[in-house]
Amino acid sequence: MAPDEPVDRGARRAYTLILTALLLLFCFRVSAQLLQAWFPVGFLPTFESWESGALPYWLLVVSQAIIIVVCARVIWRLHRRRTMPSVRMGIVLLIIGWCYFGLMCVRLLIGLTVAPDHYWFSARLPTLFHLVLACFILIYGRFHLIFGRVVRIQSLGDTA
Repeated sequence: MAPDEPVDRGARRAYTLILTALLLLFCFRVSAQLLQAWFPVGFLPTFESWESGALPYWLLVVSQAIIIVVCARVIWRLHRRRTMPSVRMGIVLLIIGWCYFGLMCVRLLIGLTVAPDHYWFSARLPTLFHLVLACFILIYGRFHLIFGRVVRIQSLGDTA
């Protein structure tokens, strides 16, 4: 590891690959629903299975495109070594990620037990892909937390 690089190449590459895999899963979800909207196929779940109906479809697609761009930018910056790890950022991302993950687990549990006919709770596919996005936030938060500590230790060593 170079003195100015707190994250070794292998670790950065591993995080980049995991985040890329999660983004590709989300892109599959977006493209599968688009396919079902325009050219329905029998081997995928129906168009309605991919959404909870909480947002109009056009707004859902726009927000999904924004999410894809933001996640791709995170991955690109991580890959190009333009992300300086920060413990504070890691803590914030982990808190947000665990809250998001927990809420989606509760949503899934309620949809499977108490409210299987409710449009939002019974939307299993959207909930699973929300869990994918929550995992993206958690993994990126872990990167910041772990390697932000390394940066902190290195900066303390530089001042001594």
